[in-house]
Amino acid sequence: MTQPTPAPVMWIALDVPTQQDAEKLMARFSRHRHYKVGMELFYRMGPEAVAKWIEDGQVIFLDLKLHDIPQTVGRAVSQLAGIGVRMVTVHVHGGPAMCEEAARQGRGMDVVGVSVLTSLGQGDLEMLGITRPLPEHVAELTRLARRSGLAGVVTSGEELALVRALWPGGRFVVPGIRSAQDSPGDQKRVISPEGALWGGATDLVIGRTLTQSPDPEQKYDELEQILAQYLKERAAND
Repeated sequence: MTQPTPAPVMWIALDVPTQQDAEKLMARFSRHRHYKVGMELFYRMGPEAVAKWIEDGQVIFLDLKLHDIPQTVGRAVSQLAGIGVRMVTVHVHGGPAMCEEAARQGRGMDVVGVSVLTSLGQGDLEMLGITRPLPEHVAELTRLARRSGLAGVVTSGEELALVRALWPGGRFVVPGIRSAQDSPGDQKRVISPEGALWGGATDLVIGRTLTQSPDPEQKYDELEQILAQYLKERAAND
């Protein structure tokens, strides 16, 4: 019997400097449970606060972009799995041995690979000595992530169709979500929530389009409605 496709997850990005700021933000979306914690906040408040949030029922995605020698990354991933983190990122540029060790130490936690940051474009890659076209580079890193046993990749909306074709059943985490009226800010490759959903994203990272909205609660309701409409239309098409 075919298992139903899980509903995409919306991760609200807690891109704030302190635990107090994060908890104020979470209080505004009291019925939401999925939150992304990045480096700035994690390094400020530490794993104990994350563990407490998990105990209280929050589902945490740590976007730490781990990148070091395989043994160091593997041990770090093991520590995070031990406190109940649901998902963590590593840089695929760390190489196959590092990615394999991260996947091995995940113990049920999804480890996803970052290919090319959404703040980078073709010119940035060329400055780093990477001369192949950006989509081709993303494709090769996606293949490496899959071979290494990772759960999926972080991808911009522009490369979403490409990585989905390369990895049926993978987990596709899409940042850079922007509504039509939003400024792209420091992101060079952005996509609308509708575009990400219909493009096959399994996870949407919802940051500034929500947290910097003039009315975040209303914006959250709008995003929920977009997701509900997508699920209704998807069910009708199945």
